[in-house]
Amino acid sequence: MVAMARMVVASTALPVTVKTRIGWGPESEMPIVDLARRLEDAGVAALTVHCRTAQMGHTGQADWSWAARAREVVTMPVIVNGDVKSAGDAARALAETGCEAVMVGRTAIDHPWIFREARALLDRGVHLPPPSPDERLALCRDHLVANVAARGEPHGVRVTRRHLTGYLHGLRGAAALRRRLLFCDTLDGCLAILSDAGQDLAA
Repeated sequence: MVAMARMVVASTALPVTVKTRIGWGPESEMPIVDLARRLEDAGVAALTVHCRTAQMGHTGQADWSWAARAREVVTMPVIVNGDVKSAGDAARALAETGCEAVMVGRTAIDHPWIFREARALLDRGVHLPPPSPDERLALCRDHLVANVAARGEPHGVRVTRRHLTGYLHGLRGAAALRRRLLFCDTLDGCLAILSDAGQDLAA
């Protein structure tokens, strides 16, 4: 990893950043602290630490303390990642680790509003309300339209489906709505389904 990072740094004038996990697993002492030093020596500009081992995948709980330990031994920015599922998590991760930033992973797919929620909490100490049903439906429509414009039908419709569960979370009748969208391969059909859902919610 260090050799690859050094080669990339030497081949570009752009800042090179690295994102890695804390180790392979199940080491008793994770290599991330020594690795952070070596990556900085190789010219890496910033390091993002996903605070799980490779073997953990996305199971278990991320241990943010490893990001804090890595941060203590380098001068480059260290970004903490793993189990940041809410604005509160983002604030706690920064407070507990002293890291310069926090990276949001899978939650960005299901709940992209986390960014405005985290910004409001971190910048102004404000807890924003969750997105309204209208906002959730509007994002479904916008994402479908954008994906179809980029990929055509039916592929653009199909690749949007993975996002819809999160977008529609907490909506009245969300499960039935997802099922209808799952079996529709046309943009016009999906937009009609979402329009019906909006009218049902307004009724």
